[in-house]
Amino acid sequence: MMTVSLLPAVLEILRLILLVALAVAGLVGYLWANYKYWHSEYYLGVCLLISVVAAVELQLVVHAPLLTSVVLGSLPFVMAGIFKYLIRGRWMVPFLFAAPATVGVALLFLYPLVFEVYLSFHRLNLETLGDWIREGNIEFTGLQNFIQVLQVGSETKESFWLVTARTFAWTGINLVFHVGFGLVLALLLNQKIRGVGVYRTILMLPWAIPQLIAVLAWRGEFHSAYGYVNHMIQLVNDVFSFGNGEHRIAPLEWVGFRPQEWWTDPHALFASICIVNIWLGIPFMMMVSLSALQSISKSYYEAASLDGASAVQRFKHITMPLLKPVMVPSMILGMIWTFNNVNVVYLMTAQRGGSEGADILVSDLYKQAFVYNRYSFSAAYAIVIFVILLALTAIWMRSSRMTEDPGRG
Repeated sequence: MMTVSLLPAVLEILRLILLVALAVAGLVGYLWANYKYWHSEYYLGVCLLISVVAAVELQLVVHAPLLTSVVLGSLPFVMAGIFKYLIRGRWMVPFLFAAPATVGVALLFLYPLVFEVYLSFHRLNLETLGDWIREGNIEFTGLQNFIQVLQVGSETKESFWLVTARTFAWTGINLVFHVGFGLVLALLLNQKIRGVGVYRTILMLPWAIPQLIAVLAWRGEFHSAYGYVNHMIQLVNDVFSFGNGEHRIAPLEWVGFRPQEWWTDPHALFASICIVNIWLGIPFMMMVSLSALQSISKSYYEAASLDGASAVQRFKHITMPLLKPVMVPSMILGMIWTFNNVNVVYLMTAQRGGSEGADILVSDLYKQAFVYNRYSFSAAYAIVIFVILLALTAIWMRSSRMTEDPGRG
């Protein structure tokens, strides 16, 4: 009988805890030493000596590149200049309290980000992984990985530009339905109707159910022979169709819905993924919209009614302007979440044929990294996606500010 020992895992966890504790203690001690000795006449000289020793060790012992050794080695002297001429003994308590959080951010965010950038300019894949583990050196390739990302064609047989266009379509379609249906449902729930709490609970179920369970349940409903979706489409087309003889007109066929193979046709697969994600995302926008609607004072509507404003005018001139400060940030969050939502795409396309025809950028990135093992290529790919998202967010925020203040350029 084979037994599994938990001791190695426990020791590894304890080792990590000890490493984090030492890092926190080291950072706190470093800050305390700088605050204690910043005014000493030997302060800059000692820090310069530490920088020189650190640069030499990086060059001779670690065998780091010369530029890396110089940059990292100069950090103690640069920090000494900051403490002596800028901080000058101020803000000691805030800095010491922020030190533990700084270590956490550095370990969880800063180090992976820096390593990702480093990896994107080198060549690391299955062929070079062994050499990197044994020797610690990988080939510097410059911008080659970024050029390959933007070139037509990849291991998934789809170009970057085609996947990008599909990702924009995916994000736009989902966001429109999330905001549109969410706002309509919020307006309905904001009315004085009986049982509104029950309706609100039912409508929140898609958001409350774990995404894994919801997506796997939906995937079964898109089965071509046994799934609920095809049976419902066929039922609606049969019941509500009209016409004579061979010229039968079915309502759902007008908009392109008919019983079909959802998993093998890339277009149908993409449509099914959009349907699932729309269903999952509406409750969030509904609750955000409902919270914003309930924060609007009823006196505005009463004054508008006394002035003879119609329901449409009240919605246009009162509801929408007061909803905007809440809806714009939530729409930006929704755009980022949808743009990066690899869970729904992966779970809906896992082990199904033709899934690459429905890939978005993040699912294509996942395949490049963990299916085709192109690690440096994937690092460059991730940076390109980050730049796209950053640009989209900046454009959206700028356009929303210009809408609020037309005179602002």
